[in-house]
Amino acid sequence: MQKYCIGYSGTVTEAVDDVKPRRYNSQRRREQAEQTRERVLDAAAKLFSERGFAGASVAAIAAEAGVSEETVYARFKNKRSLLGDLVSRAVRGDDPRPVPEQEGPRAVVAATDQHEQLRIFAADIVLRLERGAPVVAIVAGASRSEPELAELLARLHADRLRNLRVLVDALAANGPLRVGAEEAVETVWALVSPELHELLRGVRGWTRRRYCDWLAASLGRLLLQEAPGVEGTRR
Repeated sequence: MQKYCIGYSGTVTEAVDDVKPRRYNSQRRREQAEQTRERVLDAAAKLFSERGFAGASVAAIAAEAGVSEETVYARFKNKRSLLGDLVSRAVRGDDPRPVPEQEGPRAVVAATDQHEQLRIFAADIVLRLERGAPVVAIVAGASRSEPELAELLARLHADRLRNLRVLVDALAANGPLRVGAEEAVETVWALVSPELHELLRGVRGWTRRRYCDWLAASLGRLLLQEAPGVEGTRR
């Protein structure tokens, strides 16, 4: 961080030792930069949803956020990078830590009962899907004509697969699984896909509670040696 100070002439040299360098409030500057970043992300999310990736220009995003185009480019480089940051924010939420280090996944690992682990997992993942599924849909739609977004979509799917291994490993630590580890990871990956979440909740109108109950019960039947009944999945 640069330091700024006021110079004094030789007529006041005896007071120089008492003068401390004047510094900008770095914390305040970081907060302002983060607020600007969030405004740009909010604006991009709104316009991408309304106009699609191709139809939302950087100029329009900047205007919606109340900043200059230069500010957008300085922080995000381009629209593709901006969309990638939108996905990351949606998946992580307010916690900047990698997903496996956040409280929800850590609670799954700490639980000692497999069915309780699935209930904790379902309650955590549904919030990530609510935030992330609409953004992933934007990436998927734009990936048909944007090769770099096709790469982003493939990376998102690979990241999900890697992160979901945490659940499978945690379940296996508390008892045997019905299938092998790789099949178990792919099963979870498919059932908690953003696309299926949108079908059940957006198209079919399932409540959050019904989705969580269904997900925990379905994963129990598919992955665990002994699974409970599925009463209450229509609440």
